[in-house]
Amino acid sequence: MELQIIKDKKNPLLKRREVSLKIVNKGTPSRIEVKNKLAAMANSKPELIVIEQLNTAFGKQDIMGTASIYESEERLKQIAHQHLAARGAPKPTEEKASEAPAAPAGEAKPEAKAEAKAETKVEAKAEKKEHEKK
Repeated sequence: MELQIIKDKKNPLLKRREVSLKIVNKGTPSRIEVKNKLAAMANSKPELIVIEQLNTAFGKQDIMGTASIYESEERLKQIAHQHLAARGAPKPTEEKASEAPAAPAGEAKPEAKAEAKAETKVEAKAEKKEHEKK
């Protein structure tokens, strides 16, 4: 992946750098890969970077995008859109997922819901067959 910074503008009011970038790659890279590469080029931490958009064009290997590099994590939390910051965050691993709290007692797991739905379908078919016999 080749990343080029096209425009680098400092925004002192918002305490961030606004960067326009161009990526040349055979496929679309993940946001995490772009953040890590941009952090290395801009001498920043990946946690302080928010990828705002990545635009691809059909038939081209170029990807145009914009990103914001914040000075501090507090400023990032104050200004950046939460859905964009969450989009670029690494996904939790299985170990962290197992440590997560269990669903409340009133809510069933999706697998349990699917099994219950399948059972009711089987019961409904059996009842329909019995009704047809009569």
